[in-house]
Amino acid sequence: MLANEDEINKDINKKIQLVKKVLDDVYEILKLFGPLMTQMLELEEAKKYKIDGTFEKAAFLFGEISQHCKEIEGISIPSNSFLENLGN
Repeated sequence: MLANEDEINKDINKKIQLVKKVLDDVYEILKLFGPLMTQMLELEEAKKYKIDGTFEKAAFLFGEISQHCKEIEGISIPSNSFLENLGN
């Protein structure tokens, strides 16, 4: 039973680390494209996206993703034996 719990924990930790890597990569991509984005935001066409809140929404969503990942990293998952003992 303990070996199975270890496998589950390893799998969960691996998935959490993959999510973190994805977010780190997204952050790096945004940093790389920062200068380009600055120039694009100065274009006349970009004004409508500023006005309609598209940029604010995108920034908010990236913040939400980051917050969710922090929550995932902080969650401690009870072992199966703990859950089984709750029934006793």
